[in-house]
Amino acid sequence: MGQRKKIGFSIFPGWKEIKREQLDIIKIARNYGYSEIFFGIGPGTHWKTSVEEAIILAKDFLEEAKDYYTFVDINPDILKRVNASPKDLSKFINMGFKAVRADYGFSKEEIVEMSKQMVVELNPFEITEAELEFIMNNADLERIKAIHNYYPVFYTGISKEIFEEKNKLLKKWGIEIGAFISHPLYNLRTTLEMLRFVQPFDSANYLSHFVDRVLIGDPTPKEEWLKDVSIAFKSNKVRIKLYDERFKEFLKSKFYLYEEKEYAIVCKSKERIENNLKCHTKIFKNAVTLLNNDIYIFKKDLGVGPFTLIGEIDDLNIEILKMKKEFEFLT
Repeated sequence: MGQRKKIGFSIFPGWKEIKREQLDIIKIARNYGYSEIFFGIGPGTHWKTSVEEAIILAKDFLEEAKDYYTFVDINPDILKRVNASPKDLSKFINMGFKAVRADYGFSKEEIVEMSKQMVVELNPFEITEAELEFIMNNADLERIKAIHNYYPVFYTGISKEIFEEKNKLLKKWGIEIGAFISHPLYNLRTTLEMLRFVQPFDSANYLSHFVDRVLIGDPTPKEEWLKDVSIAFKSNKVRIKLYDERFKEFLKSKFYLYEEKEYAIVCKSKERIENNLKCHTKIFKNAVTLLNNDIYIFKKDLGVGPFTLIGEIDDLNIEILKMKKEFEFLT
């Protein structure tokens, strides 16, 4: 996991109604540091274009995306339809794809054969530990990566526990790992179910602690969401809802998690703040409060205490905070 973190997005060539918007995203995302594009060419939820037509339509997108790492989802049926095979991926190489994602239906021997031709993205749910060992002992290791599935159907995304279990196996071999997040226009193509309805900044911020690459699964994200994901990868920010603007500048200071008490998480900063307010506050779960120069984030509903209430934080951002060595509060 020592590689530079990367961000990407998805293109669906067969979704002809949004072709212009998808082409525009390639140009816009480049300005925010995006470097990867996932291509889905199979029939999808919103379109019925054949694989044979979708692969032709993909050429226009690849022409605009020559500087991106582009990879396409494949399975045995897709290969058959485009006159390709595990022993002959020249169709994709000649089009300009940098890699293929072996979704399902391939043997470990076929994956090794494909890696001799181009980069292969493994599907973590289609590879056993024994199969992975065979692949890593026989494939071109520079051409093996992995990216999780996305799950368009509500409530079918995987749990954090299964996600970490699969990642542990891949990390053992030093494989670069990717995963998907959704966005509010669709809330469909996410890897983790817990992130399905989460804003792109927060979901990318969270996932970046587990994988090397985060890709937006849903097509045509708004520019503000592209920017949010980029910021999440470049900064150490934790989002809170601020009640009192007088503390906004102080919260831009560098903080670190000092200790976790029975009822609260305590965060400290080297910066000092003049707080002349003498308050007693009814404590509630996820309250963000100030005591002297320390931030107290409470984990339970409690009684009244000598704290200045300045905001609140959601559970996901508490988890993000716990994973960061140093951070600023984004208000």
